Amino acid sequence: LPPTPMAAKPTCLIVLSSAAQGVSAQSLYHSYTICSTAFNLQIATPGGKPMDFVDLDENNLRWIQDFRMKPCSNPAKLESIDGARYNAILIPNCPGALVDLATSGYLAKILQHFYTEKKLICAVGHGVAALCCATNEDKSWSFQGYSVTGEIPSLFPSSVQLSNSLYRSSQLLWKTL
Repeated sequence: LPPTPMAAKPTCLIVLSSAAQGVSAQSLYHSYTICSTAFNLQIATPGGKPMDFVDLDENNLRWIQDFRMKPCSNPAKLESIDGARYNAILIPNCPGALVDLATSGYLAKILQHFYTEKKLICAVGHGVAALCCATNEDKSWSFQGYSVTGEIPSLFPSSVQLSNSLYRSSQLLWKTL
């Protein structure tokens, strides 16, 4: 019998900030390394602009240099992304998310599609702030009623609390464990 072709890997969209506050090199390194084993990956930023990396150290600097040589490191324009083409979305720790992703109407449409279709959504660290843009037609937050945990500036907890969601600081959780 001829070999059975392997099923194609699902596709994960990695959304990164293109703001000057940057993307955590460590978070992208771990996210990309873990997800690349299970998913085909596509990176997108607002305007398709290159990312600035923060939190660089000796280990992730080498990885970032290698990563920048790969074709997949050139981000697609977030504005041209069709959420239906992806099985999962990942927003790694991006301090810049507070600047450009948290208010992105394009990301809001993608997240709304993922929410409606019950697709996998993962946001890490400051990337959680990007979820602020996801609102319904009545302007209510799409993730109303969900529980969000993170260590992010005080603006985000206020937004979450206004939408009847539960926010817990990860610092508080660590202190209670």
